[in-house]
Amino acid sequence: MQISVTKRLAEALSALFHPLMLPFWAMFALVLHGNYAIMGIPYHGRWLLVGLVLLGTAAMPALFILLMYRLRILKGLQLRDREERSVPILIGAVFFYLSFLMLKQQSFAPLFGVYMLGASLLAIISLFINFWWKISLHMIAHGALTGAMTGLALFFGPSFLMLSIGAVLLSGFVGWSRLKLKAHGPEEVYTGFLLGAVFMLLLFEMLIKPRL
Repeated sequence: MQISVTKRLAEALSALFHPLMLPFWAMFALVLHGNYAIMGIPYHGRWLLVGLVLLGTAAMPALFILLMYRLRILKGLQLRDREERSVPILIGAVFFYLSFLMLKQQSFAPLFGVYMLGASLLAIISLFINFWWKISLHMIAHGALTGAMTGLALFFGPSFLMLSIGAVLLSGFVGWSRLKLKAHGPEEVYTGFLLGAVFMLLLFEMLIKPRL
């Protein structure tokens, strides 16, 4: 019974904090955190912005992936086979980049826009890695989230520190879930996290620090 409960918990964590869901959770956390002036988030349109991020980065790509499954292009929605992941990764990259362009065009949340640009670039990098190695997409995404929140804490003060700590803790739980489900080996989990975190921190260093 205990094994069944822990497996269900692992499945829930993997689904709830799927890579496609992380931009939504990131924007949701930033809206709850406040500091709208620093983030460039319009106060009266903050929840509309959260909804648009959810639609553009999670709902729309998920619909495309579900359509591929219905057309039997994919064997399953878990994408356990490395060969099946390429097109869904590309779909995610396209929608992440479109979300970045939307934010840039409307001049909304420029710091979050840097995160979305980084997420789309990391999706392309993971696409190439996927040709020869099944690196953990979950952990690349969570590493990127951790790198982004840490970058905010470094450049805009300790008020963002709790978001950074929260991202680290969440990454640990999701990493455990991927190992528990035997979706990845330890090296695929740890490498994915480090790739996402280091890449995003470097991107913040190059694109945000010069503006300060």
